[in-house]
Amino acid sequence: MNKTIPAIALCIGMTLSTWAHAEISIVTVKKVEQDLYKTGDGQYIETTSCHVEADGESAVLDYVKYACHNNLQFDPSISCKVQRVFK
Repeated sequence: MNKTIPAIALCIGMTLSTWAHAEISIVTVKKVEQDLYKTGDGQYIETTSCHVEADGESAVLDYVKYACHNNLQFDPSISCKVQRVFK
């Protein structure tokens, strides 16, 4: 039996399960310090090289724990990579 087919199926399954659990939400954020933002509900968002001076700005948070495509979208032209979200 060819072992590459089960490996490919496993990769596809893992990718689909990550997409299925994506959490996209609209948040109100305030910059606390460089690359650290706080949401209105008390969560912290750690970013990478994000230079947005937010003070109660609305943004779209697309975050899946352990994923590499997480981002915080302030408007169509401004997106920041998210490292982690924590309380």
